[in-house]
Amino acid sequence: MDLMDQKIKHEELWGAEPNATEDELSDIIGSLSRLFSSTYYVNLEQDTYRAVIQLRRVGDVLGNEVNYTSAIRIYAQYFVHPEDQAEYLQAMDVENLRRELRWWQPCVAVEYRRPAEEPGKWDWVRASAVLARAGEDDAPLTAVYVAQDISSGRRLPNT
Repeated sequence: MDLMDQKIKHEELWGAEPNATEDELSDIIGSLSRLFSSTYYVNLEQDTYRAVIQLRRVGDVLGNEVNYTSAIRIYAQYFVHPEDQAEYLQAMDVENLRRELRWWQPCVAVEYRRPAEEPGKWDWVRASAVLARAGEDDAPLTAVYVAQDISSGRRLPNT
C-alpha cells in the first residue's frame, strides 16, 4: 500500500481531520480520570499543586493548601499508614521528583496503605508522579500526580 492509499484508508477510518477533537480529548481525559481516585497537577518549579479530582475526605483535610510539600505532609499524616509514611514522603518529595523525573524515566511511584472506609481496615494505593513538562535542560517543570486504589490485587491479613 503506497502513501496515498494509506492516507485514504486513514480518512475512511478516522475522517480527514488528523487531530483529536475537543470532545475526543475530553472523553480520553474523562476515561483516564476514572482510573484514579485523585489527580493533581504539580508545578515542580514553584512547589505548588492544584487538584483536578480528589476524594472528598482528602479535600476536607487539605482545604485550601496550595504548597505541594505541605500538602503531601498533611496527606501522609492523615491518610498514609504510619509504617509507610517515610517511604511515601521520600518518593513524592518535590526534590526527589525534580531529581528523578526525566523523559527516560517519566514516572516515580510508591505503594502505601490508606485507611479504608471500614474502620480498622486499610486499602492499598499506588501514587505515581508522571512527568508532564520538562525544560530545555530536561529538568522537570510539571508533573501529574495520580493515586489509584490497587487493593483488589493486594491484600494482607486484617487489611
